Order: sequence, then C-alpha cells, then structure tokens
Amino acid sequence: MWDKAELAEAIAAHRLAAAEALARVQLGRHPPDTPETFAAAAAVLRQPPEEIWVDQLERLGLLDAFGAALLAQGVGSQPPPFADAVDAAKLAVFTPRALAFRCRVRVNDQITGSGCLIGPSLVLTAWHVVAVGAPGGPQEPAPRIRVVLSDSSEQDVEVPPRFASLCGDEEWTGSAPRADAEVEGRNDVAVLVMRRPAAAHLGHAGLPATAERTASRSVVVLVHYPEGQDRGFGTGRLSKIRNVTARWRHDITTAAGSSGGPCFDRELEMAGLHQGKWQGGGRLVPIGRFLSDLEPLVADDVAPTTLWSLDGSDAALVIGRDLFFQAVAAAGPDSRVRGLRIKRNDPAGPTTGLAFSAEMLGRVLQRRGPEHTVVRVGFDRLVADLVDDVRERVIAAGLPLPEIAPAPAVAPGAAPPEAAARDRAALLAVAVDAAAAQAGRTVWFFFDNPSVALSEAARLALDGFVAAALRRPRLRLVVAGFETVALPGQEFPAPPAAGAGPPGLVVEFLGGFRRSDVVDVLTRAAEDLLGAPANPPVVEAFADVALQGLASFNGLYAAEDLPTVAERVRPALDTWREDGR
Repeated sequence: MWDKAELAEAIAAHRLAAAEALARVQLGRHPPDTPETFAAAAAVLRQPPEEIWVDQLERLGLLDAFGAALLAQGVGSQPPPFADAVDAAKLAVFTPRALAFRCRVRVNDQITGSGCLIGPSLVLTAWHVVAVGAPGGPQEPAPRIRVVLSDSSEQDVEVPPRFASLCGDEEWTGSAPRADAEVEGRNDVAVLVMRRPAAAHLGHAGLPATAERTASRSVVVLVHYPEGQDRGFGTGRLSKIRNVTARWRHDITTAAGSSGGPCFDRELEMAGLHQGKWQGGGRLVPIGRFLSDLEPLVADDVAPTTLWSLDGSDAALVIGRDLFFQAVAAAGPDSRVRGLRIKRNDPAGPTTGLAFSAEMLGRVLQRRGPEHTVVRVGFDRLVADLVDDVRERVIAAGLPLPEIAPAPAVAPGAAPPEAAARDRAALLAVAVDAAAAQAGRTVWFFFDNPSVALSEAARLALDGFVAAALRRPRLRLVVAGFETVALPGQEFPAPPAAGAGPPGLVVEFLGGFRRSDVVDVLTRAAEDLLGAPANPPVVEAFADVALQGLASFNGLYAAEDLPTVAERVRPALDTWREDGR
C-alpha cells in the first residue's frame, strides 16, 4: 500500500509514468486533471506540484487506484525482494559491536532514554532525553546525568552537554513538526561527555563519511532500550513525512526509553536518532542535519592531539608528549605520516619514556575502537628469525597469515642474503596489510628498543619490513629507541602539511621537560576536571610548587624528575576533581 508521502515522491521521480497513471484513473471524467493543471496551481500556491496532485487524488477518492496504476507502469512502493536486505557478514560484525556501544541515559535517577557511544568519553542521545525544561527556557535545577554502559557501569557526565541542539517547541509537547521551518536549526541532539574516558574498552559507533540521501521504504535498524529494558534491536522501514525533510518516519515499535537511540541504514551506517512516536511508529532525525556538528567532537575524542592523562586519573599523567599524540592523530589513510620514531637525546639513557610510549599508544588506539590493533615486537632476547617472530605476534592478535617463504626471485643462492632478508620481510608486510584489509583493521607495530644486541639478520629484516610497511595503507609504525640504527623513509620534525610526497615517520626526542609542559598539563587537567577554563595564576602557582627545588639546565628539567612532579601536582588535581563534581 502507498501513503501520500510515497505517492508524492513517486510522482516527482517518475513524471511520465505518473502522467499516464493519472490519465488512466480519470477515464470518463471531464475535464480531467493533468500535470499541467497541477503545475499551474503549484505556481500560485507556492507548493510542490506533486503535493497538490496527491491532495486532489485524495479528494476524488482515487489514491488507491492511482497507486495501482503506477504499479502497472512499473513504479513500485516496495523495493524488489532482497534488494534492500542487510548484508549478513556486516550484520555479524555490527551486532556484537552495537551490543557494546549502546547505553541508557539516567537523569535524576530515572532512565529517560537511550544513547550510544561515539567516542571513549562521548555519548550521543536526544536533547529532550536530558532536558528538564522547555527548549529556550532555563534548565534548572541542573540535573544529575549519568550513563549506564553495556558493562553495567554507571558514569557521571558533565552538565550542560558538550553540544546541544534543541527540539522544536511543538515537539516538546508531543506534536510532530508540520514543516521544516518549525524546526529550523533544531535537531534534538545532545552530546554528553563522561567525566573520564571510561568506555574505551567498549568501542563506539562510527560516523558515516557522508550523509547519504535517505530513501523511502529503505531498511532501518534501531538500537534502543524501550522502557529501559534490553529487548534487542528494532528493525523496520523508513518513509517520508509530508512537507518535512528534517524528520523521517519509521515503522519500528518503540516505547518510552527509546528516544535517543541511534538508527542505522541497510549498510549499517548511522542514519540518525530516534526521536519520538509518529502515527503507530516513530520518527527520526536524519544524521545529515547534525553530522558536521559531531565530526570535530569525535575527532578530538577518538584521536586527540593532546592528553593530560591516559585515563583521566592522576596515576597516568602525560607531561611533554604532545608531539606523540599529534603524530598518531596525523597518521591517517591519506597522510604521508605513517607513525613515528621515538629517540632519546642520550641513547644510553633510561628507557622509561620508551616503555611508557607503548602504553600511550595502546590507550590512544583503544579510544578509536576495535578497528585498530597494536602488535608489540620486543627485543629482550635474541630472535632467530624476526619475520617468523612478527608473524606469530600478528596471528596472536587475531589476523591469520600464511607462511612467509622466500620469493622465487630471491631464493637462497639466487640473490645476496641481504636482499633475501629484506624481501622476505617485505612479503610479510604485504601479507599483514592484506589480512588487515580483509578484517577492516589498521595494524600498528610498536618496536621496542632492544635490550640485547641486534643481530645483522634482525636488522636487515627490520629494515625491509619498515621500508615496505611505510607504503602499505593498513600498516602503521612506532619505533622506540634504535637511535643508532638507520631506517628507511622520511623523518619529519612535525606532521607535514597535506600533499604529495614520500611517506615517513615523525621523530619525537625524549630527554627532559620544561616548565611550560607542566603548565600545559595542569591547564588541560583543570579544564577537564572543572568543566571550565583554567585560572592561569592558579595554574602557574601549582606549576611552581611542583618544580620547587628541582635543578634545570637552560630551563630543561631531567626526565628522572617526572615522578616527583606527578606526585606534587596530585593535590591540585584532587582539588579540581572535587570542585568539578
């Protein structure tokens, strides 16, 4: 069966077939209506002609007959069988991820709606789910908002939301908009920020690269908690709402608590947010209305260029490592940056910063979700065959790989051993890249500084692997230490501007920190914990206390003093944390 919105859409898309159907259902009627009649009326009334067309057919009682005549012209209201089906393989991957990234929203101890993680500390929901007053009015007293994650943990969020787009005035009282003008600039969306990035282990729903045009009768999947209960996912189909493009209708059964749940299309890309009930089903806000608002928030949360702490606590402070985060964030699919080299100013110095870098990488990539995998390669013992060792580590990370045999052109005796070692390592890089592409992953290799002498065979294999990995789209590299080992590829002092050029690694040097680094970390911590800009004189005073009595050379403090500084700033962090509650 057709509805009026679907008929109007079909008329606009199939003018010739619609004209023929119109003529057929008016046999014996004089004078008959024509497309030209409707076009003239549309010009006077300033309405789309297909809407006037449908209204007239309804007045004449010819809607069903016209719909049947359209079918006879080959224009259908339903998609062909299975043409709009959800791919089973994609669904098998989507289902467990959605079970993890979905959440409930609790306001003043009551479950008020659904939501989903869009980053390790970000929750997407509907604005009206967390509002305690009408749009445009005061939201007082400020509510206590918590999110209930899929692991049953509850996390406090900052109030007010990081981003908010109000619902329409009529929507607040339960009525759907009758025209786009009623909800212009109002998308009923809120982005909540958890006080600590507690959800990195749960993954998150990715944003689509572009907002695809929504089509009537297409499949939609709703991830929600009707009445706050886990009743699985809802499935149904979309249809247009007449005169409105800012909202769409769907036929999924919903209930109180469903609001704010994310909707996904047949490709299982996010298509919008469920907002409320509508004529036996529900309505959603298309993601195209607010995608550009979410993108910078998600980019900063998923791939931050700065962090004051790995987990929001004072147990894992990050001081003076901004370049590390900038390099990891810059190593995107189309960038020349493929990772980074971490070098000590004193190659014989302590390895504490190098080892902490591995934890930093793991935590940062965990924020991005399961599409990023870290393979850590250690050199704490003599390795007989580095290629086999790396291959086994990749397999242990969940990517199946074939045996890596010498290529025929470099079989033993047919080429120098140096070339054979490098080429075999290159074959491994190609195999890992192919397996990563098949699994939809990006693999980051973290090479630990060797604690034993690096054999010549291992050095050649490392050289060949790095050279090949730099040009593989699914591989990234972090090389910690190895200061005396020359490696292939460009070395960048900072992430280069976008453009053509050979790939390479950003080089970060470790060897101490400055007062400005302490001020920076305290400033970020204050803003994060207080939810407001830091007070510069207070931050400066805390930094001076942290550095009191420590020796410096030309303003550079020794890396060995970092634990002392971390201990001394703890009272400041505790104060801000308490004040921010």
